[in-house]
Amino acid sequence: MPKSKSKRSSYLPPKPPKPKPSPRWVPWLGLALILLGLALVLLNYILPGMLPGGNYVLIVGFVIMAAGLIVLSRWR
Repeated sequence: MPKSKSKRSSYLPPKPPKPKPSPRWVPWLGLALILLGLALVLLNYILPGMLPGGNYVLIVGFVIMAAGLIVLSRWR
């Protein structure tokens, strides 16, 4: 016998799939990039004139640290 409309269950959409876990190298790469950028910035202040490029070393250091943060934002 068919069910009446009032006794039918309501529609439940399917659950979204779980995201895949990140590879093991993602946190290590992010941490390494942040530390490398920090080392460049500190070397520029501790030993001025040692690294060629002048203040561009600061820009490169901050860009490398930002890249590390972007990599870490992909970590699950």
